[in-house]
Amino acid sequence: MNLIRAISAAFAAFVFVACAPVEAPAQEGPVEITLTRTVCYGFCPAYTVAISGDGQVRYEGRAFVDAVGPRTATIPAADVGRLAQRFDEIGFDQLRDEYRGQMTDLPTTTISFTRNGRTKTLVDYGGTSAGMPRAVRDLQAEIDRVANTAQWVLRDGQPVRDRPQH
Repeated sequence: MNLIRAISAAFAAFVFVACAPVEAPAQEGPVEITLTRTVCYGFCPAYTVAISGDGQVRYEGRAFVDAVGPRTATIPAADVGRLAQRFDEIGFDQLRDEYRGQMTDLPTTTISFTRNGRTKTLVDYGGTSAGMPRAVRDLQAEIDRVANTAQWVLRDGQPVRDRPQH
């Protein structure tokens, strides 16, 4: 008799737990990826590109680029999702906020990644010489590739060597 009560109680507990409402996982909040490159002593292209989770690309060219000023484009949202996964793969949130080498006249590259209302920014100034993982440079190149910044940065497939005309 005690065995039947124990089995019944266990079954009732199982049914109670199985029927309890399950909280749905929180939806991932808006994603935005921003890459900013500054001038250097030479002809380094200066621009900012921002990619939103829905695939909107906003570019602002400043110097040593073919397209000075704002430009926009659209890319597939799935491309943005894959790019966001790259941030996770390299442990972007665990990296330092800045990597600065002990030299001058280099461009500064800044990446900001916003997801779920939280933004992480990483500054690269000669960063690989200051311990920055090579994967960050690869990520910078991947952001440029996904956003197709070459369409605005390069002139006839080549870097721009003349000062912008305002």
